[in-house]
Amino acid sequence: MEKFYKSKYGNVYYDLSGPEDAPVVIFLHGVGMDHRTFEKQKESLHDQYRILLIDLPGHGSSSIENYDKRYSILTAECLEGLMDKEGIDKAVLVGQSLGSFISQRFLLKSPERVIATAHIGGTEFKSYTGSWAKAFIPITMGMIHIMPKKTFYNAFGRHKADSVETQEYLIEATKNTGRKLIAAITKDMLHEIIEGIPEPEYRHLMISFGEKELSFIRKNSVKWHEKTPGSVLVEIKGANHIANQDNPDRFNEALKNFLESINQ
Repeated sequence: MEKFYKSKYGNVYYDLSGPEDAPVVIFLHGVGMDHRTFEKQKESLHDQYRILLIDLPGHGSSSIENYDKRYSILTAECLEGLMDKEGIDKAVLVGQSLGSFISQRFLLKSPERVIATAHIGGTEFKSYTGSWAKAFIPITMGMIHIMPKKTFYNAFGRHKADSVETQEYLIEATKNTGRKLIAAITKDMLHEIIEGIPEPEYRHLMISFGEKELSFIRKNSVKWHEKTPGSVLVEIKGANHIANQDNPDRFNEALKNFLESINQ
């Protein structure tokens, strides 16, 4: 059922489907995108699980207001309010890129409400550099703003996806979101990668990445897995950063296996 949740940060669009008494799986998309990136996951899982798809604030059909704190923090607050509204006590969180950051932020904030987390093209939410790296953020932001809009949206799609269908979706979705918001969220993400957050207590953890993913993310995914006992690491063949959409069959198989292992 498609609905809106009115939060202090805007009206959040969401779609809730599947058996009412089934375990809940919440999908959180990447920057510039919307809930549609997870349609193949919804089709694959909604007979066995209660599926919650969300347009993050400012994305898709969701509005954004009072952007007065780091994006991952305000979105985690929105998610908790939405869960309260729908009577969801706890859930599995599946986050792609930005959604991975939000999942980790939510796990730190409300660990009792998280059964497990699964990450797609995400990295451990910790500091990878010294504070000196903040000096390069204005340069990155300047490059984003001076780039012609058409070039920016096309580069966003071509860089992050392998399949033509996923690339076309990314270009269309990011145009809808707009460069201004994408740049603001990217700036927040860069600050958070440099600063890090306290390490959440991971229970069940799945880490996945596309075989054509950036080297930085691939290497740190392996390190994250090696340091976390009982975690699952999955490489998705024929996929780039948006691995769940580039190769949905392989990703769905891995996610189903992970969810079944939790139930066991």
